Amino acid sequence: MKRTFAAIMSLMVAAVAGTPVAMAQTATEELYRRLCTADSEVEAFFIESRVAPPDPEILDIFSGSGASDISTHALTEAERFELERAFQNLPQLHQDVLRQHLRRLSFLDLRPGSGSALTSIVEGEAPVQKFDITLRADLLNESLTTFLNTKEARLFDNDDSGSGNSVVFDAGDRDALTYVLLHEATHIVDQVLELSDDHANPLLAGLWTDNRELAAPYAASPIAQTRFRGAPPIPLAMAPAAYEALRDSPFVSFYATAAAPEDLAELFAWQHLATDLNQSLTLDVMDSDEGAIFSYEPLATPQVQARFAEVEKVHNQYRIRCNAVAPSDY
Repeated sequence: MKRTFAAIMSLMVAAVAGTPVAMAQTATEELYRRLCTADSEVEAFFIESRVAPPDPEILDIFSGSGASDISTHALTEAERFELERAFQNLPQLHQDVLRQHLRRLSFLDLRPGSGSALTSIVEGEAPVQKFDITLRADLLNESLTTFLNTKEARLFDNDDSGSGNSVVFDAGDRDALTYVLLHEATHIVDQVLELSDDHANPLLAGLWTDNRELAAPYAASPIAQTRFRGAPPIPLAMAPAAYEALRDSPFVSFYATAAAPEDLAELFAWQHLATDLNQSLTLDVMDSDEGAIFSYEPLATPQVQARFAEVEKVHNQYRIRCNAVAPSDY
């Protein structure tokens, strides 16, 4: 039996010997040592070895989200290659956490509902907690540009306002699978390292009062009024104002405002894509004549870049403690 979760994270902080924080740091060091030995303990083609059909309750969850015609997907040779490539694109931290904590990765053929991916906790797997990830199989052959445009379209009405506006993301030729695997793997990293228990840590400071409630001034901003937070669809005529508010905030996407764990999953995923995989992303609101009336680059704003730097500190801390690089390199 398992349950879904909203991943919870807490950034490790410097400790003073003999204090409770020092004890926590010691526990963190032990956890890192365990994670860092993952490579030698598992088979070379780890990610493929974890592919298996999901438990029946997972099918029920997808059905409850509006999906239909659900069946287990068997990977082709080409899809196995794409999966291995996506896994190798993950940061070292994410790879090592998955090696020790991922029980099963499943793919489903279905008519989409409201979701494409699910990360769930496997109950009764102590002392090492295990997780399952279940993905919509179409992600194996979908571009990130298509994925983002399809997902974002759910935020807006059918242009009852008659504005003629449209919202267009461009992520180039990047595949959707790498992004989605990054996002879902971050939920597991989040849970294992407990990176968001403290909403005052540098990754979340000033943004959340708890895992669901945005802090001021963001709670009263247009960024808090989307379907990702239970609000009605946004009139397309208001799309420029909505994205202007998002551009001026520290959030990399509207989905990041859904909850603190989603904020961190989005932050870690897009930081790695932008910083390590040279991913660019543009957002244009187009008018009826296909002219851009609002444009910006979500990964390049100063506030998002500042938060990316905090994510990089977490990765660097892990690399150093795993002796993957010399501390002097940073």
